[in-house]
Amino acid sequence: MRPILSATGTYKYALAKWLDDKLKPLSSNRYTISDTFSFADEIQNLVIDENDILVSYDVTSLFTNVPLQETIEIIAEKTFADNWFNATHDLSITKPKLVQLLEVATMNQLFQFDGNLYEQIDGVAMGSPLGPLMANAFLCSIEEKLDQDHKLPEFYRRYVDDTFAIVTSVPAAEDLLSTLNNCHPSIHFTMELASGNKFLFVGMKVLKKGCKLETSVYQKPTNTGLLLHYQSHVDKSIPTTSSIPPSLTLSPQLGRKTLECKLNYPSTKMLFTEWFCLLKIKSQLTQ
Repeated sequence: MRPILSATGTYKYALAKWLDDKLKPLSSNRYTISDTFSFADEIQNLVIDENDILVSYDVTSLFTNVPLQETIEIIAEKTFADNWFNATHDLSITKPKLVQLLEVATMNQLFQFDGNLYEQIDGVAMGSPLGPLMANAFLCSIEEKLDQDHKLPEFYRRYVDDTFAIVTSVPAAEDLLSTLNNCHPSIHFTMELASGNKFLFVGMKVLKKGCKLETSVYQKPTNTGLLLHYQSHVDKSIPTTSSIPPSLTLSPQLGRKTLECKLNYPSTKMLFTEWFCLLKIKSQLTQ
């Protein structure tokens, strides 16, 4: 079971939010990607071997399997390396105090379900502001150890619990899966190989064409293409930003063709006003 909690307004929320803001740089390394768009930009410049294989690794129930106490110690060690934390934020917190704050913000999480009160004794709560940071910090520590031992492939990128890698063969992919699963008893990885040189990763389709990779928009079979009407009683940033992401994940080779084929997509199916759609489409086609 993976409890997803609404932490807003709880007694731990403000502290967790403050810690997340201060410690966020510790949740990334050279293997992590911040969003779909930066990943799409990066792989479009890659030149790979024609025989290379695309593979993904997914962590099963990551958040609820993060070892809290161990992760808190990992964060504390990194935080006080070269006095980074206090120097960056102009604070004077000691390492034991930071550990205590992290424990208060993440451990012994209470929640109610079906009239019964439960306590989450380990793992980070899904819904806590510290959830992604704790999960990323823990996996970053694993990746950094593997990197020191030269056990990661040349191209390996992770977005939270989803990992994309390029390996030389199926046996190499299986060896990497075994290596990942032997890193920590709390974490279990599953593997998926590309099918027909096509691969789905964080909301987009990656296509292997010879020595190059291209990206395209991926829409689930259940997708209706409908988003909020632009005049809906919501903040205008919601329909505005919703119209842009698909086009930003397109390879330059596929971008113009895909956009031209779907010029009527936002205006007819997304129900945006005509002037807004034309403005956005024009800006994408001229980039």
